[in-house]
Amino acid sequence: MQDKPNQQQDTVQNTIKSLQDKIQNIENLIERGTDCIIIQYGSHSIKMNKASEMLPKKFRNLIGYKVQSQLKQVQSTDLTVIDESLLLLEQKLMQKGTLKAQPKSMRGKPRAKIEVDLRNIRGFLGKKEQKQPQCTLAKMMEDKSVVFEDDIFTGEYLVRQPIKHGFFNLTENYNMQDVIEDLYKLTLYGLNCKLEVKNVSDYYCILVIPDIFQRVQVKMLVDMLIRQLRFKGIYLHLESVLSSFGANLQQCCVVDIGYEKINITCVDDGVILPGTYVRKNFGSKDIDLVLMRQVTKRNACDQAVQLQSNNYGDLLQMEKLKEKACQMRQKEDKLNYNYELHCLRNQKEKRFFVQHNDGLYISPNTLFESEPFNEIRKQDMHECFDFTGRLFEMQYDPEDNFEELSGGIQLCWYWGSKEKEQQYFTEGNQMLNPNYMIPLDHMIAYSIAQVQDPEIRQKLANNILFTGGGAHLIDLVDEVEALLIDKFQVMELNEIERVEVKTIIRDVRPIYMAWVGATVLPKTESVSELWITAPRWLGDLETQKDELEDMINQFDGDVQQLEKKLIAFAKKDKEKDRSCEYGLKHLKEKIPFIW
Repeated sequence: MQDKPNQQQDTVQNTIKSLQDKIQNIENLIERGTDCIIIQYGSHSIKMNKASEMLPKKFRNLIGYKVQSQLKQVQSTDLTVIDESLLLLEQKLMQKGTLKAQPKSMRGKPRAKIEVDLRNIRGFLGKKEQKQPQCTLAKMMEDKSVVFEDDIFTGEYLVRQPIKHGFFNLTENYNMQDVIEDLYKLTLYGLNCKLEVKNVSDYYCILVIPDIFQRVQVKMLVDMLIRQLRFKGIYLHLESVLSSFGANLQQCCVVDIGYEKINITCVDDGVILPGTYVRKNFGSKDIDLVLMRQVTKRNACDQAVQLQSNNYGDLLQMEKLKEKACQMRQKEDKLNYNYELHCLRNQKEKRFFVQHNDGLYISPNTLFESEPFNEIRKQDMHECFDFTGRLFEMQYDPEDNFEELSGGIQLCWYWGSKEKEQQYFTEGNQMLNPNYMIPLDHMIAYSIAQVQDPEIRQKLANNILFTGGGAHLIDLVDEVEALLIDKFQVMELNEIERVEVKTIIRDVRPIYMAWVGATVLPKTESVSELWITAPRWLGDLETQKDELEDMINQFDGDVQQLEKKLIAFAKKDKEKDRSCEYGLKHLKEKIPFIW
């Protein structure tokens, strides 16, 4: 009889011990990320934080310099060119029933004021206490010669955007060194002011990079993070793969709707499937520009306020209005809404109201009726920020895989003759032209259709993962699912009977999905083998310690003999080809994707 109570007591103790071990294991996993900082550079914002945190700190990827006023003006975009295409889109939406004529009972009816806090400028809300970085950058911030975040809206500054369409924003007046210098200051600001990191050399870094990248730009980013900021090690991985990790999906079609780019790829077990890349130099910013034109043309805002397409503060207000009010389908219960917005004119706050109008439904639908985007892009076709661009000629790396991503077209097609490039894309496949927008559902269907295995295609259609800031549009998921079902039927992909689009997974918003996926990496058992350490990158390799220690341990008192051995060892170590142990060759061995 005494054995039974003892057995029960042993069972309880074993259960308690098992729970304690699990808790300890979780704590150990969390601690593994405390010495690692994850950084993701985007066209809109920079996201960074320690891997042990749940979500990143996010701030605008803009930097302002106090300069002469004549140098600060950025060329504006003529939005009147899209009026005709928007009118056609409005007619199509009315035919579909997505958009309805405003009821007579609502016309002229007083509109209710709806308090929606769309302000995001520190100058409006009162100056917040900001920690200063412990570096020479602190003095520059103190005298306002360099400003970050919301401060760029509060004065007369030259505002520079280092990343555009996912690549370095290279122009004739903004070279590679300027971009790296700005990214260095922005990163230092984030580390010191946002994360309050005192000694960067105590941390490793995981760099989240786009699926399509230019090698020389990644090399310079790695070198800046290690050589200038002095991270003790670094690791790189691709956005789409990390997004699949963050969503815990083995197979998925990742649709990244960023601020200035749309990137679509199919991922299978941590690998991007060949031929599934679709890349467009368009994004949620283009929706903001369309919305700005709709608000202006429909006289939906105060006549005294002239919204400007080259004003970062005005674009910010359109972005906030889009997130709060834009929908794919009309909602009659919102017809009498008013939205309060704020802008800066002559360094003074100006408050104005925007009436709820049909432009709030027409603007997001440009993702599926893309002609307005193409009309906007025709104005800056001389600027290319991707593998078809003339600005990349000087930085071209023979090992770049742009030919594979462009359907096997040689890079020389694009150099020297813009007419030749346009001729190819007109006669060929517009899906490959990054500067020509295609309806979003067509791009997703094209990417999935490139997969040959019907079973994998079916799984991909059932796991379409939306990421990026543009994925937050209301009703976007329902619209995409309905359009894709029809599209797959037209393409005769009969094995696809169901389409499921995923956005928020485990309370993680789409904009943070890739960053959250990166937090998995430093918590793996093989974390120590991941890092490309600073000495390895810089070529500062230690001598072969084991062999050297053996010679010292075997020292028998003959000093001359030991000196001869040490000289011979040093000569042999110097002559040995160790190029594969450092720099780019070492990086290629470490990264889990094709370089």
